[in-house]
Amino acid sequence: MPQKSMGTTISCTQNNTQTLIGSLRAISEIRADSEAIDVTTLDSPGGYRVYEQGLKDMGEVTLEGFFDSNSAGQTALRSLYASGAAVPFTVTFPDQSAVSFTAFVKSHSVGAASVDGVVGFTAVLRITGGVTVS
Repeated sequence: MPQKSMGTTISCTQNNTQTLIGSLRAISEIRADSEAIDVTTLDSPGGYRVYEQGLKDMGEVTLEGFFDSNSAGQTALRSLYASGAAVPFTVTFPDQSAVSFTAFVKSHSVGAASVDGVVGFTAVLRITGGVTVS
């Protein structure tokens, strides 16, 4: 049965303290990708290129939400961006399954303000290493 995404959360852990990042509207997918190494030889069968899997890359996770200057999680993201530190993050789905990874905050922005608008924020987390799905 499909799982609804409402109730999905993301948190980061610093100094043994887990901090929830609140006021989110979206957490992007976590997408595994890898390099393709061309191992074609002059006698490859049928004249086709032959490839092997190269280095794996878990990519980036984009967070989008509403700016909240009192949010401990959003403050943590800004602090992590300033320090460049890579820390553990955990995305927890409503059924309590989770994806855990280590990342640094690659970018952070506070959105534009407009009439009848809401100030937003975005952050991009760059995953370093692999992920664990539990």
